[in-house]
Amino acid sequence: MNDVFEPLGPLMEPQDGPALIKVAAIYARDTHGRALCQLRDDLPGIAAGGIWGLFGGKVEAGETLRAAAVREFFEETGIVIAEGDLGPMVQVASQTLSNWRIYVFELARPVRPDEIRLGEGAGFAFLTEAQVRDYEFISTYKQFFEKIFD
Repeated sequence: MNDVFEPLGPLMEPQDGPALIKVAAIYARDTHGRALCQLRDDLPGIAAGGIWGLFGGKVEAGETLRAAAVREFFEETGIVIAEGDLGPMVQVASQTLSNWRIYVFELARPVRPDEIRLGEGAGFAFLTEAQVRDYEFISTYKQFFEKIFD
C-alpha cells in the first residue's frame, strides 16, 4: 500500500546530520467527534513531558508506517486495530527536532473510553475543539489540529 500524506508546513530532508526519524501517530475520535489525546508522562527522559499529543511513536527498523501506528496504538491504548482501519492524513516536520517527521493517520472507526487500557502516558481524554485549543499541546500536534479545525 502506497500512502500519500499531505505535507503540513515545510518538509526539509536532514542534511549532514542524524538520519530522519519517523513517528506514526493516530487521530482517533469517539462517537461525538471528540479527539482522543494522550497526556504524556512527566518523567525524566520523556520528551514533551506533561504535554498533550496524539497516541503514537517511533517507527522501528524494517517497520512500515502503518505497522508502527498499529503497534504503538496497541501498546499505548490496548486497542487492537488493523492496518486497513487507517487512512493517511498529514506529514509534518517536528518544530523542535530537525530530523523528526510525524505521519498522522486517521482511524476509520470511533473509539469508546471503555476500550482503552492505558499502557503509556499519564492519562488520556476525548477533547472537544475548544479544549484542544485551550490545552498545552506539542507544537507539531497543535499545528495539526489548527489545520483540521480551520
